[in-house]
Amino acid sequence: MHTMSQNDRTQLIPDPQQPSRHTGGVQSPRPIAPSHGQQRGAANAPQRPNHQRQQRQANGNAPKQPPAHGRGDRGPARKPAENNKSGKKTTLFVVLGLIVIVYIVGVVAFSQLAYPNTTIAGVDVSFSNASSAATKVNSAWKHYKLTVTGDDFSWTYQPESDEPIVDGEAAAKEIISHNEAFVWPVRLAESLSGRIKTTATSNEVDLDQDVDLSMLSDTFDQKKFEEDLGAAIDEFNEGRSGTFEANSSYDEQAGKFTVEKARSNEKLDREHVIKYAELELASLSETVDLSKLGSDAYEPLNGTLTDDQIQAACDAANNFLGVNVTLKLNGEDAGKVDGSSVLQWISFADPANPTLDTSQISSWATELANGFNTVGSTRWWTRADGKQCAVEGGDFGWSIDSGSLAKQVEDAINNKQTGEIEIKYSQKADTFTAKGEPDWKAYVDVDLSEQHARYYDESGNIVWEANFISGKPGEDATPEGVWQINSNDGASTLIGAKDPETGKPKYESPVSYWMPFEGNMIGFHDATWQNDKSFDNAESYKWCGSHGCINLRLADAKALHDCIKVGLCVVVHS
Repeated sequence: MHTMSQNDRTQLIPDPQQPSRHTGGVQSPRPIAPSHGQQRGAANAPQRPNHQRQQRQANGNAPKQPPAHGRGDRGPARKPAENNKSGKKTTLFVVLGLIVIVYIVGVVAFSQLAYPNTTIAGVDVSFSNASSAATKVNSAWKHYKLTVTGDDFSWTYQPESDEPIVDGEAAAKEIISHNEAFVWPVRLAESLSGRIKTTATSNEVDLDQDVDLSMLSDTFDQKKFEEDLGAAIDEFNEGRSGTFEANSSYDEQAGKFTVEKARSNEKLDREHVIKYAELELASLSETVDLSKLGSDAYEPLNGTLTDDQIQAACDAANNFLGVNVTLKLNGEDAGKVDGSSVLQWISFADPANPTLDTSQISSWATELANGFNTVGSTRWWTRADGKQCAVEGGDFGWSIDSGSLAKQVEDAINNKQTGEIEIKYSQKADTFTAKGEPDWKAYVDVDLSEQHARYYDESGNIVWEANFISGKPGEDATPEGVWQINSNDGASTLIGAKDPETGKPKYESPVSYWMPFEGNMIGFHDATWQNDKSFDNAESYKWCGSHGCINLRLADAKALHDCIKVGLCVVVHS
């Protein structure tokens, strides 16, 4: 008997996915249930590929069947995204673990080692422990020095002993103790970039703290250190008064009073500077910058003034500096008053309340006026014909009222006046010149040594000239000096002093032309009583001289009368 194999059975069972052909159309085949043995066999058989079934389902010819699972299946397959997440977490834990290990190693290392760029007494101890750093420092101790600087002050300390003053191991331990190992990544980055201070010093200056010199050896002589630094401070302070003064507070470049310039007169505070230097020395710094002490580096001006008070005083003083005027005398520049001039007149008797010292202004005005005043002063000049002349006395010239000048300047300062001020005078000359030079233009030159007079115009040309007879030597001598014509009215009667015995004038002389130049007592006039020949003899004044006047021939007196005006300068000299 032929036994049908499993394959033969399978072929005899119609495929439910394939339609049967009948005359009436397409009919669905009747499903044939497998036998019990087949079901058991199918369950034990390996899973058959189902690509044909999936193809048929894709054609839409059969209903979808739920997938069958073999006995060996363990459920749905795991997704790839879940595998990726698991891998990333593992990597993250590994990285974090490494970071923690590196951090712990860094904490341990920098608890014992110095950071990069760390120096002790000028010696590089980067990444050194206390013992190694001590060896380096002690072998290079002589390179250590401490320099104190601030403004124009500078002093350097360098050990003289052959033994090191630095206890290298103690210094290294001090530095390492400030390493802040638990934040070593930040400190390391700062030290590598140079932004960290790698010596054992503090950024804040606390002058109240005690000086700890434990890092220095027994060879350090603290007393000598203080004496030497103190001597340098005393020498520096010798040129400073320690007071608020006008001249030392004025900044010429800025053109005003400033706190900075005022403080340039401050004295260094000996105690504070020495204390700060020892604090820096204790931490083995190589420089002491006094600017970090601020105002504590100096003694207060006048012992009490604060920076705010100095600023207020400077502001008050600056209120006097707004003046800028040019002094004019007869239209000529005679001086200037501006901020630099006012400096000498500001009083800081009360440092907080500067005032104008009017007494100093008056003294200045008197001195300036004396420089302008020429009345009675000596003048030197060269006459047009080349003769060198000099004369003193007379009443012609400039006369400045110093009191009026002082008042003009005070008002200008208080009002911050700018522009020009015409100096007030009680008397003026023809021109303003340097003192000692002729301050006249046209003038009558009366030469007593020649007994000859010349009238020069402003250009030095002779307008008129004549011989004359002057006063007798002695009490009647003609007075020398620089004078001016006071009147030119023509005829007059000259009356002499009273005779004590008779009570009558010693003389009464009518003249046709009277031209006085010293008051109304001495002047030019015609003298018809003189012998005509006497005018041509330069010695005749000695026996027929006048009472002081300049005697002229009638024609010469008339000619002079006709060409002169009141105010014309008359210079009488020998």
